Amino acid sequence: MYFKPIDEMSLRQLFSSCLGEETLKMEYLGPVLNSAGKIQANPDCLILDRRKERYEVKRCEFKFAPSCKEDFSHNGQFDIAIIWKISAPLTKQRLNDELLRQNGCHEVIILSEDSAFNNLNEYRIMNSKEFNNANIEELEEILLRVEIPTVAAAYIAAKISPQTFDIEKMMTFLLTKYPEVQQMLPQGRGNVVGKLLQTRMPLLKKLRAGTYCWDETINAEIASVQIEKIIRINFRADVPNPENIRAVHH
Repeated sequence: MYFKPIDEMSLRQLFSSCLGEETLKMEYLGPVLNSAGKIQANPDCLILDRRKERYEVKRCEFKFAPSCKEDFSHNGQFDIAIIWKISAPLTKQRLNDELLRQNGCHEVIILSEDSAFNNLNEYRIMNSKEFNNANIEELEEILLRVEIPTVAAAYIAAKISPQTFDIEKMMTFLLTKYPEVQQMLPQGRGNVVGKLLQTRMPLLKKLRAGTYCWDETINAEIASVQIEKIIRINFRADVPNPENIRAVHH
């Protein structure tokens, strides 16, 4: 599972996760070495930037929530800063400008501005029962056999649980968002969502005419995190945004 980071250490771990690497197209390499091959205390690490056809090795510094350039004053020279959020009154543009002059940093990336990260659940106290009863492997098997519109419907249902969704509103969203649904015959479109009630472990349940909700056989909070991972990594797609999600509420 992935959660919003709560400190610099959890920020680094999120960056190095599958979600972080696939979203940012970067990966952790190791500590910075000097010309003699000895580990340097600053900056934090070397990363491999895979965003361009020609990969680049860059010096990277992590900060959870910097409030001024002085937070980086002891970190030496680096190419890129990875932060979770900026503390007011500092702005991204001002931090960019000041770190370029102070540390030679050419890029500041704020993870909380990316929907891949700001939609993650808050980190909280949990118990092992939540994970042991999650049936996550079976959830993955089910969703990897269906198309992205069906997976998106499952994501929304889990994300809003225990609230319900309106099937007509859900179909309107799927029809607008996904060409695969637009190309279907009208009589076949209902199965995009309907198949989630028919799997060997149903993911949805019908409450009354037109009203559906997530079936809590699988913990909805855990499921939504796993489904987001499937959408982003296996389908290489974006998850429905908060506006899309609000639009299908019953």
